Amino acid sequence: MTADDYEAAFHGISLPRQVQLFPGSFVPDVDFFVKAQINLLRHVRTERQQDVIRYRLNRLLQIINEASADT
Repeated sequence: MTADDYEAAFHGISLPRQVQLFPGSFVPDVDFFVKAQINLLRHVRTERQQDVIRYRLNRLLQIINEASADT
């Protein structure tokens, strides 16, 4: 996915204030995290670095989708 694809995916959905992405990896401000990761995705040039950012954003989308399925 591109930065624009992620922007569209996160647009209009309710984000939690904070979340634990992985054991030991806590995001205290999810809104800031999403904006920062998308900005990084736009400016980082190597595929290896972009893969790490996509992995984090995909994990966050997975957590949000699982939470919405539970309610």
